[in-house]
Amino acid sequence: MLGNEAQTASHLNLVKSEVTDADIPDGRGKVKMAELVESLDMRELDMGEGEENDCDGSYLGDCRIPFSAVYRTVGFKEASATVFMSNIAVTARILEVERFSSAQDRFNLSHQRSVNKSQPAVFKIELRHGEFSWVVKRKEKHFMELHRELLRYKTFMRIPLPSRSHTVRRKSVRKSEVRQMPSLPRGGSDELARDEQVSSRRKQLEDYINKLLRMAMYRKYHHTMEFIDVSQMSFIHDLGPKGLEGMVYKRSGGHRIPGMNCCGHSKACYRWSKRWLVVKDSCLLYMKPDTGVISFVLLVDKEFSIKMDSKDTETKHGVRIDNLSRSLVLKCSSFRHARWWGQSMESFVRAHGKAFLREHRFGSFAQEEENIPAKYVNGKTYMEDVADALEKAQEEIFITDWWLSPEIFLKRPVVEGNRWRLDYTLKRKA
Repeated sequence: MLGNEAQTASHLNLVKSEVTDADIPDGRGKVKMAELVESLDMRELDMGEGEENDCDGSYLGDCRIPFSAVYRTVGFKEASATVFMSNIAVTARILEVERFSSAQDRFNLSHQRSVNKSQPAVFKIELRHGEFSWVVKRKEKHFMELHRELLRYKTFMRIPLPSRSHTVRRKSVRKSEVRQMPSLPRGGSDELARDEQVSSRRKQLEDYINKLLRMAMYRKYHHTMEFIDVSQMSFIHDLGPKGLEGMVYKRSGGHRIPGMNCCGHSKACYRWSKRWLVVKDSCLLYMKPDTGVISFVLLVDKEFSIKMDSKDTETKHGVRIDNLSRSLVLKCSSFRHARWWGQSMESFVRAHGKAFLREHRFGSFAQEEENIPAKYVNGKTYMEDVADALEKAQEEIFITDWWLSPEIFLKRPVVEGNRWRLDYTLKRKA
């Protein structure tokens, strides 16, 4: 059981190193956070016993997150953020471990690659949540960084800090939910020399992330969600399958609408902003992490393309996405990261959004469909049904529209004078 696994002193040192400069009022003045953490026995950091297991792995139709959730987004660090479907487990499986001689070799599709086993190993992880599945790539250091953040978070949950955000989060975590964190087994470093070490470490990390994802307290923490690339847009059924997500830097401008670029194409006016990018089958969108607001939606259309060369992106480790209305430039942390983003986005859109990439009849953005439950194909039959509905009204008539003229004729051609003009119809009913 997870509740019986003891923490090691090395974990305490990780917490100390991160919070040495933090001051906490204790009624007797200020004490160093590191001293407070050191006074805690790492084996007693858990505030309960047993294992948090609020996911039964079954899929229930009523657990789906409604589409209206796109209008209720909050900051990523808010405890009220709705990300996961209730009663549905999140599981992880490490598919393979990549080790190449250089970053470029990781994206070389030829089989003639030189392998240098001293290079950092990259773990390719497949995750599942209900009907959704996706893949992330993480190094050993990413697991260590996540574990360090969760240790600090767990320690803070024991300390009654006076800040409002901390108080809200403490209240949202029931004591029965706070369980002992799974230990991250010592695996050394990114350098895994022998195949036996790779296989063993792969199993250890897979067990660690699965145990972590079973605990609601840690699964819903923003660092965990960033580690597995999920957000409030991930599991909304009506938004389509889950594509690649993650934190990137996007360059300002790039709009093809006159007046949207403040100073033309001068590099002097470019500004880089940190945003959470979400890839869907029909669009790309990015959100502000601090507020959860959707800042921009880039539609997939017939001009959609992705470029990764530096001459196209005009930045190191960049990805450029074009469509009919904008050229969006992203900046990634490394060559590997940029290639992963570019190739993953392109393959996802080609697989799930190909209907939007083709030319369609009459220049439409959508393809022809057959045997669909559509009743109206133009305004004529719709307006005729509106007129008939108005005639049948007995008590009240409610009208809502973007813009409406009282002089519009609901039935055409006009063969009965003004009888079917909207204002005359309403006057007759009144």
